[in-house]
Amino acid sequence: MWRDSESATSTRRRFLQMSAAALTGAAAAASSAASEQPDTIGDVQTTGDPDLTRLTIAEAANQLSKRSLSPVELTNAVLARIARVDSKVGAFITVASEQALDAARVVERDISRGRYRGPLHGIPVAVKDTHYTRGIRTTAASPVLREFVPEFDATIVERLKASGAILIGKLNLPEFSFGGYTPGCHNPWDLTRNPGGSSGGSAAALAASMVLGATGGDTSGSIRNPASACGVVGLKPTFGLVSRHGVVPISWTLDHLGPMARTVRDTAILLHAIAGHDSRDSYSARVQVPDYPALLDRSLRGMRIGVIAAPAIADFHPEVQRAFADAVAVLEQLGARLREIVFPTRMTVAGASHGIIRISEAAAYHRPYLTSAAADRYLSDVGRSGPDVSRVRTTVEAGTLITAAQYLQAQRARALFIDDMMRAYEPIDALVSPTMPAPAGVPVGAVETYRSWWNLSGFPAISVPCGFSSDPPGLPLGLQISARPFADALVLAIGHAYESATLWHTRRPAI
Repeated sequence: MWRDSESATSTRRRFLQMSAAALTGAAAAASSAASEQPDTIGDVQTTGDPDLTRLTIAEAANQLSKRSLSPVELTNAVLARIARVDSKVGAFITVASEQALDAARVVERDISRGRYRGPLHGIPVAVKDTHYTRGIRTTAASPVLREFVPEFDATIVERLKASGAILIGKLNLPEFSFGGYTPGCHNPWDLTRNPGGSSGGSAAALAASMVLGATGGDTSGSIRNPASACGVVGLKPTFGLVSRHGVVPISWTLDHLGPMARTVRDTAILLHAIAGHDSRDSYSARVQVPDYPALLDRSLRGMRIGVIAAPAIADFHPEVQRAFADAVAVLEQLGARLREIVFPTRMTVAGASHGIIRISEAAAYHRPYLTSAAADRYLSDVGRSGPDVSRVRTTVEAGTLITAAQYLQAQRARALFIDDMMRAYEPIDALVSPTMPAPAGVPVGAVETYRSWWNLSGFPAISVPCGFSSDPPGLPLGLQISARPFADALVLAIGHAYESATLWHTRRPAI
């Protein structure tokens, strides 16, 4: 049985205090940002080896550490790939080509002098355009932040750079991360479809081999949604494991930052670099960060894995149900002991508190903009409809109408919800469910998608590729694996075991 240590602050009482505490004050906003169109690539070699962009982080790191691959060569290949492909995909808001090449040259000198830092040293990565980047615009895909160029890096960017990663650019998202649809971004598996959101640019860039690793943000499933839609891996870590300092928020008590990559091992490498306590984030957890990549190779024999009950996903797309059943069969073949899990009815009711908390806290962040001339710079939804229409201003204005009593009542419901989640996981080590109710862009009538529950509770959850649809053809499907707080290593290990037994993660779109 998997158990967290007493010092990991994951007991029920401590975790309730940490992840369900009410936030009543409004945060001061650092604001203004730059325009939303990508920078030009500039003098980049457009003949870079295309095969290099298909390397995983682990594969590239092996070559970089042996000096059989140059960081400059790899960076040029990635920038050339972006120049060729991103006009079709629209994954990037800003491409920082000059800064990336300058960093690659520094990395090359360091490695040649024996100063190799580890598996991210020399690896090209990109971050969601909500992450502050010193000297590079941070727009959150909104005209409201048109003038903003941060003077410091977000903690997550700071830690990636400290590991030697090379920042290629900033990735696309819906305005201020609101919504599961990323306007102007296309799914590499079918360019007529969207990659999902809000971390749609991150998932699309990975699927199209334009970057080796990326970061995303997850408030209601916004890492796992696009990861599933684009056939990549996306992890929402335990609440508090990765600092949100220097990141444009939606909701202070629901937001999570996490890694995205093409394999679980790469995701573990990224998490190991970005996780850990940060005194600048008041919700940052004081926990010891394990060596996530070293803990991947774990047998599933005898492991107790819960399977979400069939009635809970009866309204999901038939292809999703089929792929999920096949994935569960693989886990059983690997030796896992399966147990059907039925959630108490009151969890669905309490789960609705997520929406109240989300828009209340978003309204507090946006208040300085709503009460200034910046209010007129939000993307307009007047007379417009469709998934690509931003409704940020409408939503945050609605959030200002929620009373303090209603907000606190929602946080009380959340505490009950977390307690029910803890009880649901007592007889199991992990739980599996479909990540998304349907392939990208296919409408279904599912009332509950079982993604925001893990934001409300703060439990870790990962999406890994588990198949492709046949109708419509060739669209990726995702398997969600979740566990108790700070069992992120276990979630990664189960994902790695499943990935190692299947070939879904090896497929690439023809773009």
